[in-house]
Amino acid sequence: MASSSGTKKTRAPTPRRQSKAMSQAQKMFVDVEDEDSSAIDSELVPSSLAAIAPVLRVANQIEKDNPRVAYLCRFHAFEKAHRMDPPSSGRGVRQFKTYLVHKLEKEEE
Repeated sequence: MASSSGTKKTRAPTPRRQSKAMSQAQKMFVDVEDEDSSAIDSELVPSSLAAIAPVLRVANQIEKDNPRVAYLCRFHAFEKAHRMDPPSSGRGVRQFKTYLVHKLEKEEE
């Protein structure tokens, strides 16, 4: 039986590299930006739904001035996303549509 001295050498954690899948997943999304050019992390549009990104960009830009029109833009974007991918089979589409529905419900109150 091998004996151990009871002491363990600990190394400083090495920074982990992003996996290939994670770096590819980041490329799968289109950033929706507002006027300040700062990405809105909660409104990352899957690349398969890139056509709705301009509608969401407008919603973000007019949110302060006219929240009702911003809501309607987001509602239109959801309807368009659903027409583009009804079964939500695209990568990240189901999660994005779920997020958008929750946001719409929250804004409706």
